[in-house]
Amino acid sequence: MPALPEYRTRELLQSQDVPVVTGIFVESGSRLPSPLPVPAVYLKAQIPGATSRAKKGLVRRADTPESIVDGLEELLGEDSTEGVLITDAVEVVEEHYAACMLDLGSADSPPSGILLWSAKGGSGVEQRADSLVSIPFSLLHPPDESLILGHTRSAELASVLHGLIRTFCRFRLTVLEANPVAVLTDGTATILDCRAEFEKRAVSKQDTDLFSQPGSAVSDRTPLERAVENINSEDPSGTGFFRQNRETPPENALSIATNLCGGGGKMLWEMATGGGEDIFTMNESDTSGGLSAFKSYRILRTILAQKGAQALILTGSGMAFQNQHHIAAAVWKALRESATPLPCLLRFGGTDEDRARELIGRISSDLPVEVRVYPAEVFPNVMLDDLPAIALEEPVSADPRDEPQGTPLFSVDVPPGDFYFYPELLGGDGVPAFVEACPTGFLGWNGKKRLPEVQPDTRCIGCLLCEAVSLLDGNGEFRIHLNVPAEVSG
Repeated sequence: MPALPEYRTRELLQSQDVPVVTGIFVESGSRLPSPLPVPAVYLKAQIPGATSRAKKGLVRRADTPESIVDGLEELLGEDSTEGVLITDAVEVVEEHYAACMLDLGSADSPPSGILLWSAKGGSGVEQRADSLVSIPFSLLHPPDESLILGHTRSAELASVLHGLIRTFCRFRLTVLEANPVAVLTDGTATILDCRAEFEKRAVSKQDTDLFSQPGSAVSDRTPLERAVENINSEDPSGTGFFRQNRETPPENALSIATNLCGGGGKMLWEMATGGGEDIFTMNESDTSGGLSAFKSYRILRTILAQKGAQALILTGSGMAFQNQHHIAAAVWKALRESATPLPCLLRFGGTDEDRARELIGRISSDLPVEVRVYPAEVFPNVMLDDLPAIALEEPVSADPRDEPQGTPLFSVDVPPGDFYFYPELLGGDGVPAFVEACPTGFLGWNGKKRLPEVQPDTRCIGCLLCEAVSLLDGNGEFRIHLNVPAEVSG
């Protein structure tokens, strides 16, 4: 999902009267502020998608006017920077961590929010995940400060945390993180650093200016990012977000492509990788909102097309909103039809995760790359330990399986796909297994003509199970063709 840099996230918080440390933003290409802020201050480069900024020299303290000028000139010259945020250096007594996350819910429970809070904030919070307190809350009826006060025992902190929830709900965010929330020497609490993620379609018209981002024009996007935009335009159901990392990989780091299914999957991956330099995440990604396996396949093909990738991590969210069995079918199809498949570490979490692992287990030996599957209870840091053993030294150049030939038996527009049937490959006399695999009854069987037929008043949900069963339990008599953009196939 798109992420707002710190200076833009501050605007959201300030609009809801949430205290943030005093600061000004200097946009790239503009003049240096006059007069200069009074030292000591912190200079923070605002680069979309950048992580571990302090380690890379993108956050620094300036104690003199000369060091402010020198730092601004250097940081404003960084590639892809939107500008530099200058914030006051304050005396901190305590550092706390706080975040609001979106829980997509399930068939039995509506979406809700989760407030994560810890008295152990600051750098390295990822290694202290066991200290987090989780407080669920309703998006329609957020809690008042008294509930939060029972966890923090500080009216100042409770007010800030309540402000985070208020901002999260007001702007329909998917993630709002504050680290640290600082208690100052005078007892007040304020946010020193923050970030937000959002779903584009959730942004209301009145808030468009707050969420518009420099560099988001189509002309500034990479070819693969434009490919995903085309996929979203052709199939608007669900969300497929993809953004490539503009940074240069650290020396000797493993370059890993990611498909993180839902906000939970993304959060787990970010907590596992932390601020380390040994893993270079090649792209931000998110597939959520109940998108079809058809669309998951097309997003996966785009992710696999990234040059220099050494492995693919796919992490399910653990929510029940996305059917993991369908995602597994999309993974299988993407790997067998891509000219650049990657070895995979797959962690399925959610509905039918057992069937997802079973499917991959049946086909893994027939793939051109190694695939390892993990149960939902395995935290992604275990997957990180296995990465060096499967990461490619050189890219695999595979011969993709032949695409269906001839004229499709029928096509569907939503989700878009062409269906092919080869009666000469059909075995047996009864209703074929691929027809019985259809979960919605969309596929029927005409016994006299020995042909599959589309049933009225039903719909295709794009699960890919008919093709998977045809290949696994039949003779490949029923196939599906899904278009991918030229940037991906070429």
